[in-house]
Amino acid sequence: MNEKRLRIYVEDHLAMMVAEVELTGRCMRNNRKTPLCEFLQQLENEVKAQQSIASDIIHRIGGKDTIESRLKQGAAWFAEKLGRLKLNDSLLTYSDLSRVVELETLSAAAQERVALWDNLHAVEESDSRLEGITFCYFRDQSEQHLNELNTRRRFAAVEALLGKQGTN
Repeated sequence: MNEKRLRIYVEDHLAMMVAEVELTGRCMRNNRKTPLCEFLQQLENEVKAQQSIASDIIHRIGGKDTIESRLKQGAAWFAEKLGRLKLNDSLLTYSDLSRVVELETLSAAAQERVALWDNLHAVEESDSRLEGITFCYFRDQSEQHLNELNTRRRFAAVEALLGKQGTN
């Protein structure tokens, strides 16, 4: 097992989860009192749990809270904030198009988590420090997130691009 590569790989995914949680929170705030908000609350809680597992893996393999790791997480956090500065047909307010782009981004993040847990499952037998983690469970959970996000993205796209009322 190449410990350095494993640590970097998991740290990179942990940083992506930081941005994912931030974006989920933003999307929740802009979609209060909707079924989408309820789903996003569950998503946020489950991604935070997955963050905790990723952090635990880093510690198990001897990683520490390094400046490099904090920089990655800070950069991901900042990138999410910077991503808000795009024009979505409404300069000062949230738009239907904003929702579509946010759900697309969250779908991409969920796909990355599917890959993370699947890849860790593939190498777990080679490193006893990874024992006891149910990678299949987190992969399946991330796949469920991806499927739900894609369904909600399609409804949001219909609403934003065709002006028809979707059901988020």
